[in-house]
Amino acid sequence: MAAQPSASTSSAPATGSAATGADKDVSSSNSPSNMPVRTKESFDKLMVERYITRDAIAAAALGGQLDQTRKIMSDTRDKIQEYRQVRTEYRQWFPPSRLYGEGYNGFANGYTENQGPSRIIYPSQKPRPGQRTTPPLKYKRKDMLKQAEQHEELVPLRLEVEWDKIKLRDTFTWNLHERLLQVELFAAQLVEDMGLKPPASQPVYEQVVHQMREQLNDFYPLVYSEDDALDPELPYSAYKNDEMRILVKLNITIGQHTLVDQFEWEINNPSNSPEDFAANMARDLSLSGEFTTAIAHCIREQTQLFTRSLYSVGHPFDGRPVEDPDLVGAFLQTPLPTVFRPQQQAKEYAPYLYELSEADLERNETIFSREQRRQKRSINRRGGPQLPDLRERQRTIRTLVVSSVLPGAAATIDESRLYKRAAGPRAKRVVRDGEISDSDDSDDSAPDSPAPSQITGGTARTRGMRGAASAAQQRMANLGRSETPESSAITHHHETRTSRRFREETEEPSHLIVTLKLSRDKLRRLMNRDYSDLRPPSQTPVSFPRAPSASTPSRSMPPPPSTPSSAMPHASATPSSSLPPGQLGRLPAPPTVPGQSSHMPSPPAPEWLVNALKELEKTYNRGDRFEATMKYSYLHPVTELPIQGQPLPEGVKYAWLPRIRCLDCTTKLYTPGPDMTVKKFETHLEFSGHKNAVAKRVAREANP
Repeated sequence: MAAQPSASTSSAPATGSAATGADKDVSSSNSPSNMPVRTKESFDKLMVERYITRDAIAAAALGGQLDQTRKIMSDTRDKIQEYRQVRTEYRQWFPPSRLYGEGYNGFANGYTENQGPSRIIYPSQKPRPGQRTTPPLKYKRKDMLKQAEQHEELVPLRLEVEWDKIKLRDTFTWNLHERLLQVELFAAQLVEDMGLKPPASQPVYEQVVHQMREQLNDFYPLVYSEDDALDPELPYSAYKNDEMRILVKLNITIGQHTLVDQFEWEINNPSNSPEDFAANMARDLSLSGEFTTAIAHCIREQTQLFTRSLYSVGHPFDGRPVEDPDLVGAFLQTPLPTVFRPQQQAKEYAPYLYELSEADLERNETIFSREQRRQKRSINRRGGPQLPDLRERQRTIRTLVVSSVLPGAAATIDESRLYKRAAGPRAKRVVRDGEISDSDDSDDSAPDSPAPSQITGGTARTRGMRGAASAAQQRMANLGRSETPESSAITHHHETRTSRRFREETEEPSHLIVTLKLSRDKLRRLMNRDYSDLRPPSQTPVSFPRAPSASTPSRSMPPPPSTPSSAMPHASATPSSSLPPGQLGRLPAPPTVPGQSSHMPSPPAPEWLVNALKELEKTYNRGDRFEATMKYSYLHPVTELPIQGQPLPEGVKYAWLPRIRCLDCTTKLYTPGPDMTVKKFETHLEFSGHKNAVAKRVAREANP
């Protein structure tokens, strides 16, 4: 064991010597003299060998690709040949249903098997959704920018189209300066939306275009004056009085719902927006969008009625008050006498929403048709009125669109009421109490307010019909309220029931004959137009004896409710509602005789007018001179309004109307009012022209 370390130790030098010899051999082999040297010939030879190898590999790959392409082309030709054989030779054994399944024709596009030429369908040629045939609205961007710069002037339009069995009614507003949408395109789309098909669509389309063009041409825009005061020191009311308040009445029927309301509207305020008001009203009452547009249309339509009247009388629209007496009476009183409305009128200015049944809808349709016929008769009688009838308010009935998507639309064509109802056995039955016949030509119509109207005159048959209709309307108005009858309902609807035989067999008289018994001297004076000794009629009502009635005293009509006394002791006794404004104290006048002088002595003025002018003279103690007089006037046979100009219509009435003559301004006469007052004449006394005339006269009298 001790010898091993020595052996290993002795061998270590030998191993070290061997390693040293190997290092010497490696160093000798790596010496620069023994390494191969690359020459240009050796490098070129190497590169040629690489090129040859790459070309051989590429040639082999190209050959394999050509072989594969030949094989694919051969297989494709065989497949095409097979398809051709299936299409031609083996078609009877391989129909398309066997190849592609049931429901396919060719390659499932319907054109492969037709052997027809291919065609390109452009976007303009694609069928429109819903199978619509009218062209869509198209416009350029620059045209839209020009339209955005135009002033918006909305025109209320009303469509009343009747053709065969079609009855189309609609109301909307149209921009007077519309340049993108043509009237013809709108009418075509409207007719298509209502579901009308040829040949009935063409006549309806022509009537819609005609009515729209006619109403657009007859539109009168309201002018708003923004001029400053001529004298800055004067108050605004001294030179301007531009408040024009009107009473807007709503009677809108859409589907089975009817909205009835009335409110005041200022037409001379450019800040008033009918669209904003209609949106707020519909939101407060939870009404549909159809009512929103209908309310806005009614406001603009009734505003246009007064605007057309202002144009017809030549109003300058510069802030001065309206001087035409008939037009002044149509506007509401200015300024307001009180800011609180009387409690008796609260129901008249509250909105009412009725849900009508099918029978009520037919009754409403009959009343609407009757009003249209009455308006046509009144226009034909006078041959075109000079002033629009400001007391008339047209009802709004809209034809619904048939749709299952639009809210509030009709589900079926019958609910839309686009077509007239066929007259069945019901139209031939006898009219009983409360029923209204479509063939009745009476001029009566339903009252504008829910309160029942006074039922007077007529026969037992007509009184029963009107009484039942008013009672039904009163019950409908009080739905959801207390069933306790009101005093007005008890007073107005208290009609004596008669037998059916008497009601059905009573004939209405076609003429009213009044027999007057006059002495021979008085008749001679009347024929000679001598009214000098005639006294003015008394302002208190005269009670005439009545024939004894068959009814018992317990069923007689109760006395009217008492009214508070006014400043004039006899003002409440005059029936102001039976005469138009400005005609209280009117007297009948004889007609003019051709060939004789038109001048005739006038009767004395009413006592209330003389007393009112005396009180006014005490108030304006500055030398103003005026007097009461009677003006010989021609009255329209239907409206009983004064007629200006010639020729006179048939059935014209002659009357003496109370007027006020200003002795300093002798160009015209002034109408008293309202009622038995002279407040309208007071505005004339405040005019600067009148004051200047009075000052000149006083100066002449002071310095003769």
